[in-house]
Amino acid sequence: MVKRILLPLDPSPYTESVIRVATMIGKMYDAQITGLVVLDIPGIERSIGPIPVGALHYAEKMELAKKVEASQRIEGLIDKFVTKCENEGVACHEAHTQGYPSDQIINESKYYDLMIIGLRTFFHFETSDMTGDSLDAILSEAVAPILGIPSDFDYDIKSGRKLKVLIAFNGGVQSARALQRFAQLVNPDYMDITIMNSSDNKKEGIYLLDRAAEYLHSRNIREVKKEWTSQDVKKIVKDKYYDTHDVFVVGAHAREGLFDFMVGSLTKYLLREAKKPVFIGQ
Repeated sequence: MVKRILLPLDPSPYTESVIRVATMIGKMYDAQITGLVVLDIPGIERSIGPIPVGALHYAEKMELAKKVEASQRIEGLIDKFVTKCENEGVACHEAHTQGYPSDQIINESKYYDLMIIGLRTFFHFETSDMTGDSLDAILSEAVAPILGIPSDFDYDIKSGRKLKVLIAFNGGVQSARALQRFAQLVNPDYMDITIMNSSDNKKEGIYLLDRAAEYLHSRNIREVKKEWTSQDVKKIVKDKYYDTHDVFVVGAHAREGLFDFMVGSLTKYLLREAKKPVFIGQ
């Protein structure tokens, strides 16, 4: 069950959706949400560049100005986060830190059940308006499972509509970890779940689906659809499931490469498209 949610904040449209989803989940599980802001001191220092002889004072003034501007934007993010939590009646906490954003987020993730983050990140906003590589770094190291959110996700739990969830499962370590983390955290009352296996061996694929369904049943997730396919998992998701399903559950990348090409390929596709929420088991 989710009790502590980590919410890294940046000044982007993704943060609006992230805060909205986090407060919805926070209310659902009576969980506390921590809004984390990181002042990217290393990035600011690098942006100043080499300092010519006699320009030290000017460089120090530039660095101070950037830090002040970044701090003001950070305070605005925190104010927006706290206001939303208070309006929704969700317990919240602020966390301020300094350093390289992905390193700080990874370190904080050790103490949370779930991290909710935008599928595009702008944590280097002090020095760049471009999307950064923080999510890739976080995926390779973070302890908590990650729920990546697109910029325009607008599901309302009050609608009564169940979220259609697709779990890609091949029996490997990463997909099994994603299956377990997801099952341990979700409320099945709000989910319509399908497990899919993509493999050349139908008998083995059906066996893996049955074992995965058994595990979900043990977590009181009783209504589970199972589908085996011999098609490439990325292709069938793209052609059949991407437009009809709300959330995708996949394994993460391994630091030395992909534990499994099929699931890894799907994960990369979902992150690149960034139009649907992606739950990534760590």
